[in-house]
Amino acid sequence: MNIDFQKLIIQKHVIDSSSHDKSKKLSVAYGVDRNFLFGSGISMTSVLVNNPDIDIHFYIATDYIDDDYLECVKRLTQMYSTTVTVLVFDNAAFRELPSTKAWTYAMYYRYFAFEYLSTELSSVLYLDADVICKGSLRELTEINFCGEYAAVINDIDEVRIKSGNRLGIPELSNGYFNSGVVFANLQVWREQQLLTKAFSILDKRQKELLYFDQDVLNILFVGNVIFLRRDFNCIYGVDQELKNKNDKIYKDYITDDTVLIHYVGVTKPWHTWAKYPVA
Repeated sequence: MNIDFQKLIIQKHVIDSSSHDKSKKLSVAYGVDRNFLFGSGISMTSVLVNNPDIDIHFYIATDYIDDDYLECVKRLTQMYSTTVTVLVFDNAAFRELPSTKAWTYAMYYRYFAFEYLSTELSSVLYLDADVICKGSLRELTEINFCGEYAAVINDIDEVRIKSGNRLGIPELSNGYFNSGVVFANLQVWREQQLLTKAFSILDKRQKELLYFDQDVLNILFVGNVIFLRRDFNCIYGVDQELKNKNDKIYKDYITDDTVLIHYVGVTKPWHTWAKYPVA
C-alpha cells in the first residue's frame, strides 16, 4: 500500500501558547477518531499537570474535528502554556484495513502519526487516548536510541505469553509489548521504511493476527526495542475493580511510582459512572 501521507492532510491547526523556554522537550502524539477526541483532551491535561518542567508539543492525528474541540484545545494551550498541532486527514485508505467491532480501523492511526511526523521529528511518545499520566515523563526525555526502533512496555503476562505462541515467535513470549504507549524512534522509522514493512506484514499474516496493529508492530520491532518498566504502561481495567476490589494485589497495582495508567476495557475514567478510586 503506497500512501502519500502529506497529501492526506485536510486541515492542520497549530495552536501555540508556549514560551518554549524549558530545557527538556517532549513530543506526544495521539491517533483518535471522533469517539476519543474527548479522551485525548483528558490525557493531554494529565500529562501537563504532572510535567510542568517539560516543554511538550502535542500532535492529534484524527479524521474528525469541530469548532468546540478546537476551542477547548486553545483554552488548554493557554492554561498550560503548551503547543497542540491538530492534523485532520482523509481516512479512506485506513477504512480498507482489517478491523473488528472491538478494534476499529482507528487503531492504525498511530501508523499515520509515526509516518507523518517522521519527516519533522526524531522521536515521539505515542499514547492511546485512554492513557492517563500521574507522574513525571522526564525519564523519557533522557532516552538515547542506538538503532532501536522504540522504547516499549511489556503487555500483561497472559497476553504476552499467548501472543508469542500464537505468532510463532518465541522471543515475543518474553517481550510482547502493548502499543498503547510507544516511544518511537522516528529516524529509524523513516530510514528503515517501517510503514511499508508494517503493511506487508499485515497483508501476509492477516489470518494470524488478533490485535492487528499491535501484533504487526511486535513482529516488526522484535529484537529492536528498549523495555521500560511497567510504571510507564500500567494496564488497568476499571470494569474489574468492583469484582476485585478486596484483592490486595489489585489494590496495590497502581503505586506511587506509576507514571502512566492505561485504562483498558469499556469503562474509561471520564465516564460519569466511573466513580471508582482509580478513576
